[in-house]
Amino acid sequence: MHPQNPDASRLLADQLGVHRFTAQALINRRLETAGDARRFLNPADHDFDDPLRIRGMEKAVERLRRAIAQQETIRVFGDSDVDGITAAVIASEAIQQAGGSVDVRSSNRIDNGYGLPDSAVADILAAGVRVVVLVDCGTNQPEAIRTLAQNGVDTLILDHHAPLDEPAEPYAMVNAFCAGGDGRELCSAGLAFKLAQSLLVDAPPEQLTPYLDLAAIGTLADCAPLRGESRLIVFKGLACIANSLRPGLRRLCEAVGLDAISPDAILRKIVPKLNASGRLGDCSAARQLLGRHSPESHEMWMGSVDAAHEKTRSLQRRIVGEAMAQASRLNFAEDSVVVVAGAGWHRGLMGPLASQLAQSHNRPAIAIALEDGVGTGSARSIPSISVLEVLRRCSEHLVRFGGHAQACGLTVSRERLTAFRQAVNQAARELIAQQPSGTASGRVLECDLDLQTADLTEDWTKEWQRFAPFGMGNPEPVVVLRRIRLEVKSPRRGWVREGERQIPVQGSIPTMGMDTPLDMAAVPMIERGELTLRLRDVRLAAAL
Repeated sequence: MHPQNPDASRLLADQLGVHRFTAQALINRRLETAGDARRFLNPADHDFDDPLRIRGMEKAVERLRRAIAQQETIRVFGDSDVDGITAAVIASEAIQQAGGSVDVRSSNRIDNGYGLPDSAVADILAAGVRVVVLVDCGTNQPEAIRTLAQNGVDTLILDHHAPLDEPAEPYAMVNAFCAGGDGRELCSAGLAFKLAQSLLVDAPPEQLTPYLDLAAIGTLADCAPLRGESRLIVFKGLACIANSLRPGLRRLCEAVGLDAISPDAILRKIVPKLNASGRLGDCSAARQLLGRHSPESHEMWMGSVDAAHEKTRSLQRRIVGEAMAQASRLNFAEDSVVVVAGAGWHRGLMGPLASQLAQSHNRPAIAIALEDGVGTGSARSIPSISVLEVLRRCSEHLVRFGGHAQACGLTVSRERLTAFRQAVNQAARELIAQQPSGTASGRVLECDLDLQTADLTEDWTKEWQRFAPFGMGNPEPVVVLRRIRLEVKSPRRGWVREGERQIPVQGSIPTMGMDTPLDMAAVPMIERGELTLRLRDVRLAAAL
């Protein structure tokens, strides 16, 4: 439960003209000033911040403008996940729109692993390219950047991955985790959008609209926190997706039946399709599908994306069964991290496998594909634990690793796998022990208000709808109702009754008995014009 601050919530409510419950929920999200809260509640009325406030951006734009003026070819190289793909498309199209000559490449994680490989460095040098823009990679590749610099190539990095021992020293580093300052909430697609904003500063505002749809998709795919500019990108970008100027994206929305544009729908229907090509190695089909080309070419790219998605689904069905069987044999009284490994597993599917294991077992998970004595894996976490910090603490067992708090990639030799499994669990236990009690294990549901049923009204519930879009860093507001009696209508429907008042409840309704007093956590919403509670959790009421 968030701590309640009645005095501050009343003051903020008066300043904003909102209900004090709405003001308290804003304070819970660290929106404590009237200015920050107004921007949060009314994102449509606000413009984007000056992109040059982000450290490194001015230097990057200066070099790009010089390259455009001197007609130098600019190469954009990006990672092969959705964040990297969307960032590469945004950056390359913005450079072209500003008058530059640009070509685009993407990583092949199956052939070369994560980031800029030696083969790509050699290709850059052979092609005579003098300016390279790395998106969603490069921060932890100092040797590759040093090689390029020694050969007269200026590298501009737009990345959001945390630096490890020795971050790269490019011509311009646009990564708030290295340089500090603004932009920590932005993923690489968000940073690419800010680059477009910088390059097209003299263009009419509507010239930025074609980049918002991709920036929103990349932001959601990477689970960037929906705060500040990141939330503004998603808010405005979602409205652009349905009427996108990108024929391939419109075709994709049609193919997956995306009738309601919401963060959840994007994550369930669009992101898996776009991720599939990169997981198999070559993400060019997804990247081409998202470009602003002639509509005729998109049927071919759509077919490739569909085929890759079907193949990954087929491969994943077998792998998941084997991984779940391994996980079922773990001792969760001792294992704080789920670690599974298998020969014959496809390396490109370790990310979604780790995500599924983390969600199923409610703890960090690491999935490793073994081949020729080497394990290539992915780690995913739960919100309360930084898997990057866990891996830092046992890095002596790893060949390489990198990423951010919730998602990492790693390589480990097969002979060190047992020692790594022990070390990673020890590191996680140490990290959990340092955290406040109850925050590092189990699903932690943050609740905004502790209310009585009489407090529930349609007026402030409607105000809470302005908190959308919801996602990482901006969860739906949740209230707690104590010692209520839940009457069951069906497994998915019921109601809370108080005197003559009856409030509908939706969700997985427990069978605890209608006369049993319960404590309930729920999301108030307006459903078909009626105040309704969507059940998030329920338990037997604490004894008085």
